[in-house]
Amino acid sequence: MRQLDMEGSLLKWTNYLSGWQPRYFVLDRGILSYYDSQDDIDKGSKGSIKMAVCEIRVHQADSCRMDLYIPKEQCFYLRADNAADRQRWLVALGSAKACLGDSATQKSKDVLPDNESLSRKLSELRLFCDLLMGQVAEVKEAVTTDEAGSAPNKEVKATD
Repeated sequence: MRQLDMEGSLLKWTNYLSGWQPRYFVLDRGILSYYDSQDDIDKGSKGSIKMAVCEIRVHQADSCRMDLYIPKEQCFYLRADNAADRQRWLVALGSAKACLGDSATQKSKDVLPDNESLSRKLSELRLFCDLLMGQVAEVKEAVTTDEAGSAPNKEVKATD
């Protein structure tokens, strides 16, 4: 059995009547598919998103939300249980998109990028910058907490 890129539960915005609904997502070879639940995987997906054609947008006000935008077609609004889960999904989705993007770039090496392509790349760069800054902040917080909780008091140490 082959290893999937990532799978798990996320909330998906369905409509104003139903709001956020739990869905089970599977990221496999650059395709993000979703189901009503993990038990429904054998019944077929409710939908799927090819990561190569979508933009990943981090929601500025909601630390658990991310939006997958297919230009001129559709937008999927997704929410993780917490910021750490969103971070894991963003890394997996961004990695899947980057891997697919690299192979697509190799095929069209001689084509000059247009404004839309440059805009998409800038959006991806901002996403990865946000991800990196989030990880740096988490590491700083962990180090600060660790130093405060486990470091010996220097004054006490000096009197020994």
